[in-house]
Amino acid sequence: MKQSTWPGRSDGSRFKSLPIKHQFHQSEFKSTSKFWSASLASRQIRSSDGDFSKLPFDILTKIAASFTLPNLQAASLVCKSWSEGLRPLREAMLFLKWGKRFKHGRGGVRPNLSKALESFLKGAARGSTLAMVDAGLLYWEIGDKDKAIALYEKAAKLGDRSGQCNLGLAYLQGI
Repeated sequence: MKQSTWPGRSDGSRFKSLPIKHQFHQSEFKSTSKFWSASLASRQIRSSDGDFSKLPFDILTKIAASFTLPNLQAASLVCKSWSEGLRPLREAMLFLKWGKRFKHGRGGVRPNLSKALESFLKGAARGSTLAMVDAGLLYWEIGDKDKAIALYEKAAKLGDRSGQCNLGLAYLQGI
């Protein structure tokens, strides 16, 4: 009995790409999705040419706000446009890294909570939800719960699960 694998060698590649032929219009963005910002609604994105580099930087930043450093680096390699658009988040990752060093006293650095908070806030200002959550944790620890909740809310709106969890815990405690 002769057995063969699927697909047979004569079929060529078993992986096929699907053409995207739909073109989005302003009315579709406004009526179907509240996620898209006004700047995206004012533009037309042609997905038929497959050029994702035309994504506006504000949307790209919202998508990548909760990325870890390896995911952010991989996304930055997609194209020159994405590399430029994700530069603030890569800078935020450096501030996050230094903030953790100052918070825990790692990497030859003595623990210093004020420098840690300063680094986390710089990372949060550049759009990193991870830095927002860490800054919120420090604010919570020093007793400034209003600032902590504001940072948790901002991170939660950007889809960060830790921010959502911490915000929920704050609400459970009656804050």
